[in-house]
Amino acid sequence: EVKKRLSPEAAEAANRSGRWRNQIRRVAHNGCCRRAAQTRALCSALWKILVSEQLLEALTTIEMPLVNVLADMELWGIGVDIEGCLRARNILRDKLRSLEKKAFELAGMTFSLHNPADIANVLFGQLKLPIPENQNKGKLHPSTDKHCLDLLRNEHPVVPIIKEHRTLAKLLNCTLGSICSLAKLRLSTQRYTLHGHWLQTSTATGRLSIEEPNLQSVEHEVEFILDKNGKEVNPDADRYKINARDFFVPTQENWLLLTADYSQIELRLMAHFSRDSSLIAQLRHPKGDVFTMIAAKWTGKAEDSVSPHDRDETKRLIYGILYGMGANTLAEQLECSSDEAKEKIRSFKSSFPAVTSWLNETISFCQEKGYIQTLKGRRRFLSKIKFGNAKEKSKAQRQAVNSMCQGSAADIIKIAMINIYAAISEDVDNVASSSSTKTRFHLLKGRCRILLQVHDELVLEVDPSYAKEAAMLLQSSMENAVSLLVPLHVKVKVGKTWGSLEPFQAD
Repeated sequence: EVKKRLSPEAAEAANRSGRWRNQIRRVAHNGCCRRAAQTRALCSALWKILVSEQLLEALTTIEMPLVNVLADMELWGIGVDIEGCLRARNILRDKLRSLEKKAFELAGMTFSLHNPADIANVLFGQLKLPIPENQNKGKLHPSTDKHCLDLLRNEHPVVPIIKEHRTLAKLLNCTLGSICSLAKLRLSTQRYTLHGHWLQTSTATGRLSIEEPNLQSVEHEVEFILDKNGKEVNPDADRYKINARDFFVPTQENWLLLTADYSQIELRLMAHFSRDSSLIAQLRHPKGDVFTMIAAKWTGKAEDSVSPHDRDETKRLIYGILYGMGANTLAEQLECSSDEAKEKIRSFKSSFPAVTSWLNETISFCQEKGYIQTLKGRRRFLSKIKFGNAKEKSKAQRQAVNSMCQGSAADIIKIAMINIYAAISEDVDNVASSSSTKTRFHLLKGRCRILLQVHDELVLEVDPSYAKEAAMLLQSSMENAVSLLVPLHVKVKVGKTWGSLEPFQAD
């Protein structure tokens, strides 16, 4: 890096004289000074824009205080069970070899299950399977992505083998591979930890992300039967379960992981923004299942007559509307025709008319202003909603609705993180937190830490002797982060690993 910054003559002179130390010091000094000056100049210009656009609240009350929280999370890391991870990788390697053997037998030839071109050649060339509609445009070979394989799942027994191989290969190479390669041994505790890099500005909606590794997309449990000999086996004796989350543990000996996850936060934000009286009334109900109550309202059935299928369909429909899903995509999700999906959307919107009005108003606002605003004033600009082609405008309209709820959810959990950190961090002056928080939770300092944020979920580690106090802080901070027209609810869980969490019982 230093050599790149030096002129060819200076680099050659440094090589001859061996005076790299002085050259490095001079270049580093000049580079740092230049960056500091550029940052200051940019700050004065950008600050005026933030003031004029009324964006200071999101910056000064959320993003800037959050920097210290994320820095502490990066430095502290999260514990990992490296030995358990290595054992799981060995089992997965055996299973992948078994799957490859089965795939070669079914296909009648050997091929690479890691290469999409090879897979396409086997499926559509060797086995002559039908190419799904719209899967053969503008590519060197027909698509073999997850959607395409789902459409072909009943066409040939090799297709499920390929899907399972992909799932397990990703678990082996990406998730478990990242854990093993990036884990560091902490000398003070002799335990391995992972230290990802938190990114505040990498998503358009304002959500946090993490890289090296990405701990926000860790797979849930996979289950499979391992046939090492190619013979009929006893399913009970050779059945394996691997949950990558089982390998994430506290950094401290005998501590516990404590988590809290917002329940239906985007649905609750939709009710808040739309001010739909019927939806608000149901979400204010302290007991009962929200989706069952909404399904009863929508279908006209009594709550005790709503079947699990009705509830699941209602949930998919609600989030389909929130995520801007079209009738065709929703039809695939609900396994019905496009006309039936259109009718379900129309029927749901007529049952909650204020939601329909809010959806239209959000799109109109974005078309007029060119952006949407979250609960705390963060903006997402969507220029394609005015200047794009028909397809781009349609996508921008879906993004407008989704970004308003998803971005607001990001605001809320960031506020909760800041409040929790103020109560538990030994580096934060107690004056910054409220007197009630100081009084109730001062014992948690040094005995509780924030480890992860996974979209709507926070993961903490805590000394078991203070688990009750930490759970109270976690729940109250998340549920009272903001004031909405409907209450926010979180589910608190506790366990020795991230994959073995159980509902927290205060007793």
